[in-house]
Amino acid sequence: MGAWNYGVFDDDTAYDYLPDLKESNNIVALMAQYFDDVLSADYVEYDNGVAALVAAAVIDSAVNGTVYRCDEEELPEWIATLSATEFSPIISKAGAAITAVLSEKSELQELWFENKELYPSWLKEKEDIRERLTK
Repeated sequence: MGAWNYGVFDDDTAYDYLPDLKESNNIVALMAQYFDDVLSADYVEYDNGVAALVAAAVIDSAVNGTVYRCDEEELPEWIATLSATEFSPIISKAGAAITAVLSEKSELQELWFENKELYPSWLKEKEDIRERLTK
């Protein structure tokens, strides 16, 4: 696991998905695919879980103004360009995908559960994202 802290963007893998999202001609469709990959899986693999969490965090930032600590300095400016994007068709999928990532059938959940110190913070951040998106 290439994570250095519990935040969504405190993981090397998270930065693998940002360029794809930024360069996408249809970001909503790409995010929907990330969520569908998690929702259709019998077991949520690490990379798929990270992709879904990154997409959910981007939506949370664009819709709710939530600020995430991120090493990519251009993230706030890029998020601002998404203000007119219609995310409502995929918000329920985002919430369901977060639930799947937090389940017993998730590699991310298993790995984080082993970290007794940071697991509660990791879990709370993801639950908070889900709550903001599904309120």
